[in-house]
Amino acid sequence: MPLPPALAAKLSKRGIIARKQKPEPVKKQDFKGLSACPNKSNVYHECNVWCETHWKGAATPDSVYQRKIQKLLAKYPLPMNWTDIFDKGCGRYYFWNMENDLVSWLPPKHPKSIKCQSAAKLRENRLKMKEREERLEKEKDSTKHKEKEKDREREKDKDRERDRDSDDESSFRSKYVSEKREKDRDRDDRRYRRDEKYRGGRKRKDEIDPMDPAAYSDIPQGTWSDGLETGKSKAADSTASGAIYQQRPYPAPGEVLAANKEKLKK
Repeated sequence: MPLPPALAAKLSKRGIIARKQKPEPVKKQDFKGLSACPNKSNVYHECNVWCETHWKGAATPDSVYQRKIQKLLAKYPLPMNWTDIFDKGCGRYYFWNMENDLVSWLPPKHPKSIKCQSAAKLRENRLKMKEREERLEKEKDSTKHKEKEKDREREKDKDRERDRDSDDESSFRSKYVSEKREKDRDRDDRRYRRDEKYRGGRKRKDEIDPMDPAAYSDIPQGTWSDGLETGKSKAADSTASGAIYQQRPYPAPGEVLAANKEKLKK
């Protein structure tokens, strides 16, 4: 049964248990530009384990090739700062300028000689360009991400301003509505008090009774007795008595019956 990690750490600190050593990370082998690989001059080729196991190369040049290269160098001798180097992968000589780091498969004085940078230099430049492009892409992505974050912050600020404006507008509206309601309530209260005052006391002089003809016609305003027949000498009704007794300007029904009987007798 394994020990708890805290107890194992204490025991290892006291020297009772040997500390576990962390395994060293395995270094990744770099196969770029193997000397025995014939494709190392290709800029887009990267050597791997297969190149190391299959391409053994040539340790020394061929005797026929050696005689030919000696004749070529005798005809076109190498100038200062130029040297010949044997390539094991190709089994051929190439010529290298130690000052400007240029190479050529033919002697530099040969008319068909083409001087250029070595494959290792071209590969190194290509890798640098690739790293630079990746770095630029990362910077572009980071700037785009920052711009998006800024746009989001701007949108949030705009939303906050809209909410603040809407809150202010709603508060202003509510305040305006409440003030208007208070004004309407005060006006209604004043009207009610005024109506109560007129209802409990005397009517105004200019107030017209809705049953008066002056309220719905052009006749002048009068009293309740205007328009009745007055100044006649007819006697009041003496037949009516009791609670319903009242003076009437017209003859009573009893007088009409008595007058009719007298007419029949005659």
